Amino acid sequence: MEQTEDVVVATATNIPDTKRVTSEITSVLDTGAFETTGAGDIASALTRVTGLSLSQGKFVVVRGLNERYSSATLNGSPLPSPEPLRRVAPLDLFPTSVLSGVVVSKTYSPEFSGEFGGGAINMTTKGLPAEAFFEISASTSYNSETTFKDGLVYDGSESDWTGFGGSLRDLPQLDADGVPRENFESFSTLVVDQNDSLPLNGSLRLSGGNRWDLENGMSIGVLATAGYENSWETREGEDNTANIGANNSLVILDQGRRRSTENQISLNGLLGIGIEFNENHNVQFIGLATRQSSAEARVLTGVDREDRIFRQDFTEWFEREVYMGQLLGEHYFSGLNDAEVNWRLAYAEAGRDAPYERRVNYEDFEDGNGFRFQFNRPGTNNDIRFSELDDTTFDAGLDFVFPVSLGTMETEFKIGGSYLDKSRDSQQTDFRYFGSLPEELRFSRIDTIFSDAVVDAGILEIRRGGTTGFPDVSEAALDVLGAYAAIEVEVNPKLRLSGGLRFEASTQETAIAQATIADSRFQFEDLAENFILPAATLTYTFADNLQLRLAASKTINRPQFRELTPSIFVNTDTDDRFVGNPFLKNSESNNFDARVEYYFGRKQFVTLGGFYKDFTDPIEEFIFNGLGESNATSFLNAPSAELFGVEAEFEKVIPFDKLGLKSDKFASKEFIIRANYTYTDSSVSANGDVSITPPSVNPAQGVSPLVLSAEGLYGDGRKLQGQSDHLANLQLGIEDYDANWEATFLMNYSSDRIRAVEDRSNGLPSIIESLPLTVDFVFNKAFAVRGGDYRVGFKVQNIFNDGYEASQSLGDTKIVVDSYDPGTTVSVNLKREF
Repeated sequence: MEQTEDVVVATATNIPDTKRVTSEITSVLDTGAFETTGAGDIASALTRVTGLSLSQGKFVVVRGLNERYSSATLNGSPLPSPEPLRRVAPLDLFPTSVLSGVVVSKTYSPEFSGEFGGGAINMTTKGLPAEAFFEISASTSYNSETTFKDGLVYDGSESDWTGFGGSLRDLPQLDADGVPRENFESFSTLVVDQNDSLPLNGSLRLSGGNRWDLENGMSIGVLATAGYENSWETREGEDNTANIGANNSLVILDQGRRRSTENQISLNGLLGIGIEFNENHNVQFIGLATRQSSAEARVLTGVDREDRIFRQDFTEWFEREVYMGQLLGEHYFSGLNDAEVNWRLAYAEAGRDAPYERRVNYEDFEDGNGFRFQFNRPGTNNDIRFSELDDTTFDAGLDFVFPVSLGTMETEFKIGGSYLDKSRDSQQTDFRYFGSLPEELRFSRIDTIFSDAVVDAGILEIRRGGTTGFPDVSEAALDVLGAYAAIEVEVNPKLRLSGGLRFEASTQETAIAQATIADSRFQFEDLAENFILPAATLTYTFADNLQLRLAASKTINRPQFRELTPSIFVNTDTDDRFVGNPFLKNSESNNFDARVEYYFGRKQFVTLGGFYKDFTDPIEEFIFNGLGESNATSFLNAPSAELFGVEAEFEKVIPFDKLGLKSDKFASKEFIIRANYTYTDSSVSANGDVSITPPSVNPAQGVSPLVLSAEGLYGDGRKLQGQSDHLANLQLGIEDYDANWEATFLMNYSSDRIRAVEDRSNGLPSIIESLPLTVDFVFNKAFAVRGGDYRVGFKVQNIFNDGYEASQSLGDTKIVVDSYDPGTTVSVNLKREF
């Protein structure tokens, strides 16, 4: 089944045996859904699920709650994140081709981690094969904004196409004062050039496996897959900075236009080795590696706040990677009334390396000579940044299920526990050039200006700049010990109850330092707290095909590492800066859900539900004036907030003969309708004080919070950051199960939402983002040629090339701060099975 809620198989009129189905309100996507929607990664696949949308194309927003309120796991184990901006792993890193499915749980159960506000997303890897197989898949794609058009590039390393930049971008050796002993490499990581015709995107995947059944009843299976993708993306649009002018009017401070080209290399692989001792006991090892590298060249041009015509050139290289190893065990004991024991051990590492992030300033003095190098332009620097992040996770879990009969009631007792140890280290190192250039040299190419000859002659000097006023080294750690007890009771054939308690004890630590200052390490007070988290769900079956679910729970949300760290980070998607807040507290929420489900045939159902959440100390991102920039952001605990909404989903299959098309030509064809809609609203209270990061953080002198009234920063009753009022999906498809093809039109819509909360103290309104309304077409067909099995896929994404826009509005004035058109993408995929 391509996409369902709560049930794994819906081929009969009656609701499946609820004893075998999770009691939570869930959404399930399997390999069929991945193919029908044409989703290449889990992030894009999840946009088709009721109540879900994406942030930055890779982080899932569930029911209007951004990614900090959701958890992502692989086979039940938490994933580390290579993103300095997020604790949750970016789901675009995980291709659908290595997974058998994904389950999104929207109501809480004690088996889950207590960090549950919006939902829990669990990805499951493909199981061991039933027989030997091997397949090759290749694809190519064209984008209307990028392919065969001009693009910005820089030289880079000869090995960049592999995703590994080699030694070219290594940080030069530093002396005792942290200053490079040699000049930085100039040309290959510095000069922005133009490619007159960017190539097609392409990818290749190999998959294979086998199974060996031994004479003693044991079976051994192996599954392996590896993939490579090389893609290009050009973005062009406005990049403006707004501020408050005379008479409290909104004015453009810096007006610019940004153009960028990113070349992304993706590598991923999965190895699964399993042993089935018998039908009741099996152990499996899963090894996963996924990696993305990108080389980006970017040019920003415009007029600044002092009416100067400027240009900034950026060259960047990013490497993101996640490596995970898991041991999983499943054991059934038929002699103990089918008791179950499941266990897991997992170790994972994630990293992000960003060497040679370079920025160079130019200015046009309108004297007919064009742009020249601007050395001392106020407010910006010609800088080189190196940053590293390492994130490690150890996870262990053990679960017991004991089925018993209490009179006529079938009952399952569940107990279990888990331990999570996460740590993150990050460091940022900035360098800048200082000196005085001869006028004639300022018209030279930038690799000449920054050359060894100029530096060795003493005209320019390299100094370590650091992030002025804020630390550039941070450490963070989180330990969570959890235990739970739950019970699931079938009171009678119509009524089923489940519930339990989870205990969690956690300690979160944050420390900062200034790399250039000895003994400057500063340890913030640990965020340590214990929680008792109850949850209960009632399922009442009115009839064989009609049921009601009611659920209530209490959950928590801990600050993410980057939200606690008072170091400056740069959001490379927007070039905006943000800084963490070490005085954040854990957030709590009370959650209530109700849903009616009516199943009226094979792949046919309608559901209608409502939800309400009450938050204490929710964490929000707001416009932070402490960095002196109107687009810079930080984080705070709002006093409280409420969120509520309704969800509806409809799926129906109509055979063509029911449409009056009764000839043999249409006998095997079906018309399929899938639609879902979510309405969400929220209200954030400003009744209370908030503690925010001070304008300067010096680890050597200690740090104290800046306490302000919440109503001085934002208006009472505003919406939660990241919450869209309306989310809608529509799929209209035709499937021919005899001819083995399907064709589907898909529409996805998310209404406007807050990207960054207003700063009332400076009169700055919220930044509102408008997401593209996307319309896609996907066609898949399986066929055989000369004894070989093939499958071809054709996909058109964003047919109408709807664009992205982020803006600020005050009165009748609207200023676009960020915009671009993603283009229309046409792709073809061919898979051969051997």
